[in-house]
Parts: sequence; structure tokens; C-alpha cells
Amino acid sequence: MRVDLVWARRCFCAFVLILMASVCPAHATPPPLKFGREFPLSEAMAGRVRFWVRVFTEVSQNQIVLHDRDDPRIVYDVISDKGEDATAAVRASYARLLASLAVEDAFPTIMRASIDDVFAPQAPERARIRAMFGAAAGPVAYTRAMANIRAQRGLKEIFADGLSRAELYLPAIRRILADARLPSELAYLPHVESSFNPNAVSRAGAAGLWQLMRDTADGHLRIAAGVDERFDPVRSTEAATEHLARAHDVLGTWPLAVASYNHGISGIARARTAVGSDALDDIIRGYDGASFGFASRNFYAEFLAAAHVAKNADYYFPGLKRSPILQYVVRRGDTLWEIARKHRVSVRALVAANNLGRSPLQLGQRLMIRL
Repeated sequence: MRVDLVWARRCFCAFVLILMASVCPAHATPPPLKFGREFPLSEAMAGRVRFWVRVFTEVSQNQIVLHDRDDPRIVYDVISDKGEDATAAVRASYARLLASLAVEDAFPTIMRASIDDVFAPQAPERARIRAMFGAAAGPVAYTRAMANIRAQRGLKEIFADGLSRAELYLPAIRRILADARLPSELAYLPHVESSFNPNAVSRAGAAGLWQLMRDTADGHLRIAAGVDERFDPVRSTEAATEHLARAHDVLGTWPLAVASYNHGISGIARARTAVGSDALDDIIRGYDGASFGFASRNFYAEFLAAAHVAKNADYYFPGLKRSPILQYVVRRGDTLWEIARKHRVSVRALVAANNLGRSPLQLGQRLMIRL
């Protein structure tokens, strides 16, 4: 009887281990960063990509990542958003810590005793920051970093919503890209641009899934009174595809073409000429153009991160509930109230899901209705 009991216990433990492995296999090893040959990935770029993967999948909208503006691999902290003053206070505390490290390294013999006395409680944190800087650690690096601490809000919930919306549009986008013989990974670019919201409008005036500006859409899409084809997922995808193909023809590589989607084709061409290199890593490291800021330097990495997360959504969002989404095409005479009543949703939910604001409905506009 005792032998049977021992055997039963062993079987039960084995069953539990098998069950755990089957339920949580993805959490054992993160999926590798793997892309098509058109999208090369250096070690430095991989560090930037992993930063954006973390922002997309781990950090909530009510949290803020404090990191180095030039090297996002250096992350000081992830804090709760308690307002600009609180964030500024934490940023200042890390600036002071960096200042003390700079002084300590500049005058090691003189400062060692006083540094040890004052900052003894911070010893593990100081060691962590030194390790993040690696071979670059030293007074110059710490001094530069003091004024280089940037705050990035988390995007976890926004990206999860985008994954649900993307299911409506990805089949058509993939077909258009395939017809144009462009890399399939480009289908994930709207995650960065609009979170796959076809009605998204930026403060700069970019619109639609692909956030096309008027001058980019000019000659490709109809923009007139009551009609703006930038909000049409199919027509805007066709225009974006033509634009990306032209960017690749001019610049010669997909990393530069993708970067130009944010910085402009002529802007990347100028940067390439100024640095004297076709490598995006060299341009990021060596170009100091006035408009070549954080967004432009990180756009390629952000795109790769979005593609990686989308292709491995089951790992990063294992419990994601994808509510059924219906696509409704606005007809003549439609009103928001009538559309909402017909589909048994609230007007507020319809407005929020489609980023409508006070914009009037347009004939042929596609609305997402979460059932």
C-alpha cells in the first residue's frame, strides 16, 4: 500500500510539471529577435529593439520608463506616473547619482571615503548603473548622461488593442505588399504609426492607418471636401506601399527606407551624405542634424520591435482576449447615433474606438465596432 502511495505521488508531481510546461512554455525562453534578410540587426540595434519590446509589452500606460536618450539600453527606473513634478524629482535624483559617480571616478583617491560614507545605502544601485554603462563608464559618460535622462510612457495596453484591430486589416495589407513585392514585415508598420486605427489623426495632421501627410498622399489619394482617402485602409495602404517602394529605390536599403518614413527620404539622404555611410547604425551614432531627434533615431528599432511582438503575440500577450470586431462602411445619411443603436453599442464607445473626436463622418469611411 505504501509503495502504491509513493508511486501515486510521483505520478502526480510529474503530471503537475507537464501541465506547467504546457501552460507556460513561452515564459521559459523569450523568442529570439529574428527578421528577414532585408532587415539586418546589429548588436547595438538589438539593444534598442529590446527597449521598445519592453515598452510595448511590459510597461503600462500609467508607468514611465526613465532611460538614456542616446542609448535606450540604459534604463534607470520604471516608475508610476504621479505627475510631471514627481517624474522630474526622480529624474533629478538619478542626475545627482550620476554626478556623484562622475566625481568619484574623476577623483577616486580624494573622494572614496566621503562617497562611501554618504552613498553606502545606494551601493547596489550605483553598481547597477556602472554595469549598464559598461566599457563607456567614466566621468565623461556620466556627465553627459546627467542631462540626457528621458521619460517614455508605457504602451502595453495600446499595443494590445492594436493587435486586436490589426486582424481586420492585415489580410488586405499583406496582399498589397505581396503584389508590390515588398517585404512582409512592413505590414506591421501601422502598429507604430496608428496602432492600426484607420481614423487616427496626429497633431501634425498625419492621418489614417499609415499616418500619411497631405504632401505624401498628394497625387496618390483623393483629399477634397468631405472625402479623405487617407482614412481608407486599402487606398492608404496602396499609397504607403508606393511611398515605401520609392524610398527603397532612392536610399537602397530597407533600414534607411523605414527610417525615412519618419524622417523623410531627403532627410535620410542628407544624413547619409553627411556621415558618409549607408549603415543606419553609423547615421544614428554620427549624424547631428537638428531635426534628427529621438523619434527618427529610434524609428527603425521601434518598427522591428512592433513586428517582433506582433509575430510572437501569444508569448507577450498570452491572456489577450480578442473581442469580435465588425467593420462598418459609412453610407449616405448615416449618423453616429443610428450606427451605434443598430449595433447595440454606445456612441461614446464608437467614438473612442475610432478616434473620431468631433470629426464628421465621411461617405465610405470604415468604422470599427467592438461587439
